[in-house]
Parts: sequence; structure tokens; C-alpha cells
Amino acid sequence: MAKLKGILKIEGTLDELTFYKTQDGHLVKTKGGVFAERIANDPNFQRTRENGAEFGSSATAGKLLRNAVRNLMMNAADNRVTSRLTQIMTQIKNYDVISPRGERTVAIGFADPAALALLKDFDFNDNAALGGVLFAPFTVSGGTGAINIAAFIPINDIAYPSGTTHVSFKSAYAVVDFTNGTSAIEFSPLTNLLIDRTNM
Repeated sequence: MAKLKGILKIEGTLDELTFYKTQDGHLVKTKGGVFAERIANDPNFQRTRENGAEFGSSATAGKLLRNAVRNLMMNAADNRVTSRLTQIMTQIKNYDVISPRGERTVAIGFADPAALALLKDFDFNDNAALGGVLFAPFTVSGGTGAINIAAFIPINDIAYPSGTTHVSFKSAYAVVDFTNGTSAIEFSPLTNLLIDRTNM
């Protein structure tokens, strides 16, 4: 894959080259690859089939989590959240040391506490990470979903655009079953606070 730097920006296929546009700019790649039938049946591509199956499983796990919190993501996710989350789910799948290669899953990987830790502090919007907006330390109870922001002073502890007078807080507590492909979520009431020096 090469990046197109000339003034001529085209899309489509020309001879053996395919031109396309992404958020990273105009790119070009050569046409080629292996036929799908060969990948599906040739013993030399056994590892490719295993990797493909596990990648699909990891992508499905990421989609399950994204769907669970979709209502919160609608106005807060960046355009690469899908690939970033799939990458983490792929790492979590690697903690499945029970299943044979090609059949490892996120659901079994989560049995390892280190796998669960990979999702800690995941930001659905990489362009506005929580740590860059909320400066006050906070704790979250894994059992109840309760969030505690100690000694919160709005004017000191959040980043806000000039002229803003209030800030709104909303949270959610989701339970995601990666084994059965189900999820449930509960939302907190919306809380509006005046941006002032009041110690909350």
C-alpha cells in the first residue's frame, strides 16, 4: 500500500493498481492475492484459516460490546473505535489457553483477570479521552456500577469550551455475556451541574 501524493486524486482500478480514498488520504495498492477457494481448502493455508476464524470471533465480540453501549456511543465515538476495540478483543482472545488454535474466543479469554484489565480505561472517543476532559480522580464500583468523584469542583476539574455554563453527566452499567452473545444495560439519570467553584 502506497500513499498518493500527486495532484491527481483518482479512485478505482487501473491496470493492476487500485486507487482509493481513506481518512488517511488517497492510497494505491496492487491488485492480487490468493483465490478464496485455495485459502479454504489448501493445507498450506491452515494457519490463515485459523487466524481468520479467530479474527471474526474477536470482531463479533467487539460488535457485541459496541451494540451494548450504542446509545452512549452515538455522539461520542471516534471513527476508528471499531478497529481499536477489535484489536483489544483479539488480544483478549489470546488469553484463551484452553481452546485449540483457530477456536480461541474472547469469552474464555476473559477468565484471566489480565485479559479483563485490557479493557480498563478504554476510551470510545480517542479524540476526547476522559482523562483529557475530567481531571478529578474517580472510582467505579464493579459490583454496582456506582461512580464516586471525590471533591469535584466543576470549574477546576473539567475542560469546557469558553462560554459554557453547565456540564451534564450520564453513565451506564452494562453486563455483556460474550458466551451467549447477549447484553443488558442500565443508565443513570442525567445530572446537570453549574460550572462554578462549588465543591460537589
